[in-house]
Amino acid sequence: MDDSLTPAELEAWHAVLTVADTLRSMVAAEVKPVTGLSWADHVVLMQLKVAPGNRIQQQPLADKMQWAKARLSRHLTRMQERGLVDRVRDGVTPGVLITLTEKGRDAVEAATAPHAEAVRRNLLELATAEELAAFVDFARRLERFAKQSDGA
Repeated sequence: MDDSLTPAELEAWHAVLTVADTLRSMVAAEVKPVTGLSWADHVVLMQLKVAPGNRIQQQPLADKMQWAKARLSRHLTRMQERGLVDRVRDGVTPGVLITLTEKGRDAVEAATAPHAEAVRRNLLELATAEELAAFVDFARRLERFAKQSDGA
């Protein structure tokens, strides 16, 4: 058996990559001019905004973002230099805690409306309700599969 993807399989794979890359690029292109936040900045700040106490340990944040710890650490250093986050060791929680600063909170709040508008315009208004429901169903199934594969 040939180990390469069939043309139909390759087309499906490329479609998935295109959707992810195109949506990320289009949404980021609308959010950054208004807020100054890169896509990665915005993702970090959104994770902190919904985390209990607006703080999260660095390793679970890296896991959520599917980033290597070193990559996230470098990015957090740049965000900390801009006053968007703080990194602390509280002596109670193991590892480094990432906390949302007031400036970071203001930035993610300022991004809320442009982000929502961009998501609506570039995804929600283009897809049918059935397509969105199928997409969400598949994403949840993929996430469960990934967790099972990791032994989580």
